[in-house]
Amino acid sequence: MSQYPASGILFQNDKKQKETQPDYTGSMEMDPEVVKDLWDQLQSGNERPKASLAGWRKVSKNGKPFLSLRSSLLQERKNNASYKSQAPNGYRQSNQDLDDEVPF
Repeated sequence: MSQYPASGILFQNDKKQKETQPDYTGSMEMDPEVVKDLWDQLQSGNERPKASLAGWRKVSKNGKPFLSLRSSLLQERKNNASYKSQAPNGYRQSNQDLDDEVPF
């Protein structure tokens, strides 16, 4: 696990000119553990991988409100030890990827 958790920030979009534009904009720095787990989910056939996301309302030093974000592994993935096995390329491999049955 890296020294810093996956975190981000969302500020209210002060430049919004149309209803279709986002209400908030920002960025997220991802923890390598979360990125590897998302990759593992894709490799396991999950076309829409998920991570947990939490947010806190805060106010910047100049008085601008924002949302502070934190991302982590989904709780059910944290509780499932099978995703922790290492694939040769350094990415995690789930037990679903291991198929001992010969297809012919």
